[in-house]
Amino acid sequence: MTRSAKSLEPIIKRLYQARNELHELFPELPFTLDGRLVGDIGEAIALQEFGLIQLPSGSELHDFVSRDGRKVQIKTTQGTLSGRSVGLGLTKQSFEHLIVIQISEEGTYRVLYDGPGSYIDDARQHKKTASLTIGQLQRLNEKVKDEERVVMIG
Repeated sequence: MTRSAKSLEPIIKRLYQARNELHELFPELPFTLDGRLVGDIGEAIALQEFGLIQLPSGSELHDFVSRDGRKVQIKTTQGTLSGRSVGLGLTKQSFEHLIVIQISEEGTYRVLYDGPGSYIDDARQHKKTASLTIGQLQRLNEKVKDEERVVMIG
């Protein structure tokens, strides 16, 4: 289900529009929005939509805590293909709780995964990389029980 973080949607849409204008001027350059910017956008969505509390800078492994006390890590992608990998860190780390957000050029987003890290750990145990595909995350998300999710505030 595609959702909208109302106050962020027009800003995200303008970022993609600016990127597209740059690409028209210099078609040989991709001008991808990636890395830190996409991650920060995902964290902004999570703060607004899930009511998370940011942990102090330098906290290991998790960046937020939920209102019910769970440590939460946010990962964000702008990929759309089911087979595209989503980086979950440089090494296979175990998260208490993980939320993976997929943002779109329209400024909307989808939650690909919202659940305990144990589901992620099980899926990655035979993989060499720490990443999972969008499709794998969606399938894992279907296994998560409602009470295991972080409740959205919006």
